[in-house]
Amino acid sequence: MQRLDISGTEYAFEMAPTGDLEPGWTTVSFRNDGAEAHQVMFAAPKEGVDLAELAAAAGQDSSGAAAIEYVDMIGGVSYIGPGQTIDAMVDLPAGTVMAMCYVPDPDGVAHALRGMSSVLTVGGGDGGTPPAQQDPDPVAGTIELAEDGYRLPDAMPAGWYRVRNTDQGDGGEGLHELSILRLGRSASADEVDALVDDLAVNATPAVPVEALGGLGAISPGLEGYVHLDLPPGDYVAVDFMPDPGDSRPHLLDGYYAAFAP
Repeated sequence: MQRLDISGTEYAFEMAPTGDLEPGWTTVSFRNDGAEAHQVMFAAPKEGVDLAELAAAAGQDSSGAAAIEYVDMIGGVSYIGPGQTIDAMVDLPAGTVMAMCYVPDPDGVAHALRGMSSVLTVGGGDGGTPPAQQDPDPVAGTIELAEDGYRLPDAMPAGWYRVRNTDQGDGGEGLHELSILRLGRSASADEVDALVDDLAVNATPAVPVEALGGLGAISPGLEGYVHLDLPPGDYVAVDFMPDPGDSRPHLLDGYYAAFAP
């Protein structure tokens, strides 16, 4: 299986290899070498989409809502704190694929609008085989991004997790991500609700959180893989993604779940 190593800083990606990639399953190792939290999400323009039109739609929108109707989101690594490294597996399609970070800076501006985006060229070829067949580690479990929220395994030992978006919704607009935050202490249900409200407006929550990654946004019907190794503690999974044309993040509509692996 081909491998893509990515380092994120303020505000740029460094990637190796730098040449063309083959389509198919690709191991993406993302390392945060910056001082802020970062992510790498991959998007493929839908058939017939003009890239200039896509760029114009995305250019002034830190939520990403204006651009996502033009693309299929195909996964990646949800945001992680400085010094962390997370691996994911992404099924790269042939053609143009964009890598971007939509974590907001302290002023609320998405890093992608600060220049943290790259364009990959994915050529023809056979690509890789699915991770469950290729990787020596077994797949530890499946996480479903359903219409009514996350469906998490009862136990979450270290290993690869298959993440499936089964939310077809009304019009198939159920775009979701799996962003995993470790709480600095135990929190009541009311405190978790308040934490989610704070996260939605880029405010510092009363309960400290540590961003431990997860799978970047995937469109309905698609899937990806992420390697998780979660230490004991209390966690919340949240979905920061909006619907096309609406900047309201899904977490404000209840798309989050407290859990303990």
